[in-house]
Amino acid sequence: MAQIWRDKKYSALADRLVSKETGYCGHHIFPSFRELLVFSAMVGFHYGKKSIVKDKAFEVPQRVFETSDSDVYVYLCSLQDQKSGEIFREKNETECWRIFESYANSGLEIINNWLLDTPGDIDGVNTILNEMKKVSADLTDSENSSPDLDTIIF
Repeated sequence: MAQIWRDKKYSALADRLVSKETGYCGHHIFPSFRELLVFSAMVGFHYGKKSIVKDKAFEVPQRVFETSDSDVYVYLCSLQDQKSGEIFREKNETECWRIFESYANSGLEIINNWLLDTPGDIDGVNTILNEMKKVSADLTDSENSSPDLDTIIF
């Protein structure tokens, strides 16, 4: 059974995003490490970046993804990355999880850089929401207009 690891250098970031209560009703940004890894994998995938975990620090077992139906993101990333259904053959299952892990690791790096670029955002909530707004605006943006990020509401 596979494990999804994150790089040790992102431990403080992961703890901040999962364990620290924010100023927004005392909630955490992500309710679990699994959700953080799914989000960070989507960020890494969006930016087309993968990086191998070199210094393994914390793992989320495969079963945690499977019991919450989050393994669909693992297979979605793998299919899009490989552009072939061959990745779904039983002999390639471990490779699917490594692809997802590498996108998640890269996503953590990107998120970390966002937060480093906005040190005034103590919780990180506004920074992450603003980055999500930018991606949303890019996806809905027409070639002739510039999106107004303040009109996008979450």
